[in-house]
This record gives sequence, C-alpha cells and structure tokens, in this order.
Amino acid sequence: MAAIPSDLSDAERQVWEAFRTGDVCDFAGRGVTYSADWALPRGDLGADWGPERTIRAEFLARLLLDGPDPVAGRTPGLHLTGARIVGDLRLRGARVDAYVDLRGCRFENRIDLGDATTNTLRIIGSVLNGVRARRARVDGDLCLTTCRIRDGVLLTDAHVANDVVLNGSRIRPMRDGDAVSADGIQVTGDISAHGPFHALGTVRMRSARIGGRVTFYRARLDAPEGLDSRGHSKPAFDGAGMNVEQSLHMSDRFTATGSIRLIDARFGDAYILDHAAVLGRETDTLALWRATGRTLSIVVEPTPRGRVLLSGAQWGALTDVPGTWPEDPGRMAIGGMTYAVLRSTRPMDLAQRLRWLAAATPDYEPQPYEQLALAYRASGQDEEARSVLLAKQRRNRETLRLPGRLWGWVQDVTIGYGYRPARALAWLVALIAIGTTVFGLDRPSPLKADEAPHWNPFFYTIDLLLPVLSLGQESAWNPGGWTQWVAYVLVMLGWILAGAAAAGATRVLNRGA
Repeated sequence: MAAIPSDLSDAERQVWEAFRTGDVCDFAGRGVTYSADWALPRGDLGADWGPERTIRAEFLARLLLDGPDPVAGRTPGLHLTGARIVGDLRLRGARVDAYVDLRGCRFENRIDLGDATTNTLRIIGSVLNGVRARRARVDGDLCLTTCRIRDGVLLTDAHVANDVVLNGSRIRPMRDGDAVSADGIQVTGDISAHGPFHALGTVRMRSARIGGRVTFYRARLDAPEGLDSRGHSKPAFDGAGMNVEQSLHMSDRFTATGSIRLIDARFGDAYILDHAAVLGRETDTLALWRATGRTLSIVVEPTPRGRVLLSGAQWGALTDVPGTWPEDPGRMAIGGMTYAVLRSTRPMDLAQRLRWLAAATPDYEPQPYEQLALAYRASGQDEEARSVLLAKQRRNRETLRLPGRLWGWVQDVTIGYGYRPARALAWLVALIAIGTTVFGLDRPSPLKADEAPHWNPFFYTIDLLLPVLSLGQESAWNPGGWTQWVAYVLVMLGWILAGAAAAGATRVLNRGA
C-alpha cells in the first residue's frame, strides 16, 4: 500500500483513506442522501468553513490521477460531502477512472475538464465557480444538480455516454453571456434541466446530437442583456441545427425571457412548448425555420407579444389552442410550413383559423391556405377545406389590378370561385323566374309568323341564358321595347355565368377538389 503523503492536512488524510474503500467522506455529517434531498444552496455556502473541512483542488487532482491502491475487494471512488475546495481543479486532458460524487461542497475556483476522459461525475447541492469541459468525454452520467454556478458551464463538443442532468441548478453566465454553452455536444441519453433550474444567460446547444429527450420542465431561461456579433438580441435558448432523437420539452410552467432559436432543428418525435410563458416582449422570437418533427405542440399563455417564425418547417401534426398565436399581422411567418394533421386541445373554429392565416400572411401567400385546406380534407372536413380555398381566392383578388378584381368579384358572387356551385344554380333559377314572368306578360312577336314554334316563355328564357344550348325559341321570337333590354341582359348574364362556372370548374378540377 502506498504511504499517505506527508504534506496532507488532516481533512485530506480522511479523503485519502475514504477514496481507497470507496466510502463517503462526510464533513457535513448528513449521511447518505438522495439527489432530490439537496436543495439549492445559498451562495455563501462554505465560505466560513475552516481547515477541518478545507481540501486543496491540487490534492484532489493528485488523488484522482495517481491515487492509492484500493483496499482488497473494494472499488475506489471520490465520495465527498461538505468540503470547501480551494484552487483550480485542473484535469485538462487527463483520464479519470474513479467514480466522482461531490455533494454540498464549495469550489472557490473553476473545474477544468477540457479534453479529459472521466467516469460518471456527479456534483450535487454545491457552489461552483464555473465548469470548463470542452471536448470532454464522460463515460457515464454528468450531473450538476441543484448547484449554484457563478461562471457558467462550458460543454462544447463534449461526449456523454449516458445523461446530462442539470435539475434545480442556478447558473450565471460567462463573459460571452452564455450560462450553458454546449454547441456540438453529443449525449447518448437525455438532457434534463428541471425546475427550479434557472439560467441567467443563454443556454446554447447548436448542432447538438441527443440520443434521448431534452426536458426543461418548470425551468426558467433568461437571455442576457446586449447584442450578439450580428447585432441581434441574445437568445434565451439557441438550438439551431440540433438533432434530438426523441422530444424537446419546454413545458409545465416553463418560462423564457428572450428568444428561442431552433432553426434547422430535427426532432425524431416532437417539440413541445406546453403551458409556457414565452414571447412576452415584442423583441422575443420563436424561430423554427425549416425545423422538422413528428409533432409541434404549442400552448402559450398568455397570448404572445413576440414573433413566431415557422417558414419551411415540416411536421406530422400541429397542435395548438386559441390564443397560442400572435394576433397582430406580421408577427407570424408560416409560408412553406407543412403538416399532415391539425389538432387543438381547445377547439378552434374555421373563423379563428382564417384569422390565424390572415395574421400570418399580411402579404398574400397561397401555400398556407392550401396547406390548411389539405389538413381539413385529410380529417374529412371537406366543407371547411372549400371555405379555406374560397378565402384564398378572396385574398388573391386583393392583389390583382382592377379588371382582375372585377372578374374575381363576379366569380365570387356567382359561384364562390367554384367552391360554391349551388350559387350558380340559385342565380339560374332566379333569372329563369324573372325571364319567364317578364316574357309571359309581354310576349315577343314572331320573326316569321308561319314558322314560329309554339310560344313558351320558360323555354325562351332558358334559350337566352344558356349560350351553348339552342331550343329554337331565341331565333324565332323578336322582343321589342323594354323587354328587348331584358333579353340582352339575360344573354349577357348567361355568358357571365357560363364563364364563371367554367373558370371555377377548371380551378377545382386542377386542384383535385
């Protein structure tokens, strides 16, 4: 057995001996407790602890890298509770095979794990001055649970074999404004940051690869003040290009002050923003450009004041409720977004859906209307689908020049752009009734008395109205006086009805309606 180094303090000797057996060295006298039993510590935890509870970070590094041989039949490990650790814990590029579990401790300086390879690392209920683990590899779990961290957590390009757990921690930002910087992180399991988790800076996971779920239940993310290098407000969460094999949950009283960026993100299952207080400021944005997933579920309370940008996103199902979407025109962008199924946990009627589209397309775009109609049709709501396509034509009419607007108005009034064919029948019946009455009261004179067919005001009116049909009445009788003008009007209205019906039928057939 290696001799105990002579330069150790009494407290460090206790840690040395406990490491050999894998036992807990408990300076706090708390005994073994579960992770959930540790509350967020006060910021001054351990500031007044004396030499009897003070451990040098240099000693811990020596212990982990070149520690004593274990007691026979025991597994060595660093299980330390209630210690004050002074100096930088420098493990950059090192390999740490021992299990590390630190609880209720105070770190006066940073933990540096850059390019290191470690076993499971658990720090619970502690006060830290920052964690730096760029390109680190953790062959187990990385837990920073109910910790108060003064200078952020850096996990850029790290690899974690199991889970990353940040539940209940309060993390202040680094100089760049990031509370958690984990761009390019690869996690085989889950990332969880449950409340009262509170990040007072950006949580950044751009291009992250997560094998399980990412969950922010009851969490709070506050964007830092100031602008980024491109002059934009710094976000509360930036997951641009991240790939989550299962779901990203920001739910159960989740709160974010600042923007949420998920541009080009990929979700194997769902992105769920449920019962969340977000987009409370006009400058806040939920950006999901080109994001994809099986489900997008958004339930935002209260109605957001910020912007929701969904252009080019692709979802299997879209779930929302009334009040989810910004009400002011121009606060949404949904052009190019597709979804196969549309759901609402509190029903949204057709009028609400059309107001949603109008607010999302202050400049007319046909695709959002066509997409909503497809979703209605897929659920068997054909009447609603036709109403959406009719609303699309009316919006398009607003963009046309005067002749186009007039012709569009005629098509709308007569046949509802082909989506209300019963209107044409109603117009036809009304005009036939008018013509039959007029010509029944004032019979036209025959062009050739000996060749005129038997007079019938009903069939004469039909002959005037239907330009492609000849019953021999129109060519045999010659109206005069005011009835002549009635005949001219009926002929013109017949051509207008025929043209509108043909245009509407072509439009509907081309869309496969």
